[in-house]
Amino acid sequence: MRRQLGMALGIAGLMAGGVAAPAVAAETPDPTRTYVVDCTGELDYKPKRIVFACGDGGVYFGKIKWSKWNMNEAVGRGTLYYNICEPSCGAGNVFTYKKVRIELGGVASGPGMGTMVNTFSSLTGTFGPDSGPAMSESATWALDNPIKGS
Repeated sequence: MRRQLGMALGIAGLMAGGVAAPAVAAETPDPTRTYVVDCTGELDYKPKRIVFACGDGGVYFGKIKWSKWNMNEAVGRGTLYYNICEPSCGAGNVFTYKKVRIELGGVASGPGMGTMVNTFSSLTGTFGPDSGPAMSESATWALDNPIKGS
């Protein structure tokens, strides 16, 4: 079961792309900050939640506490929530993996919302030996949502 979960997480990450939960919209992005782009295309700075399955919110990191956040990387800890959709997504079981180390990186810069915007393009979750999906120590997801209005 754990091996299937790991494969499903990897596929969900590749198909859905990584995204953050809805954020407080920035009026004008600060070019000295790096953001995460959420499901709706809004910029989020130090989100407490990053969603990977935008359609139903069934795969996400929550309860994130950031210990480091700068222009090039961010590091924090949070809980991975994964709905296995058995017997259905609405009534599915949700697996949780606590105290996951979260690293954001792969900064991309480009025009957005009338200025240059820096966004993180990848998230790596490190679970530790035998504690993560498919008993892997880490998994990486793409953060590739377009910025709203760009």
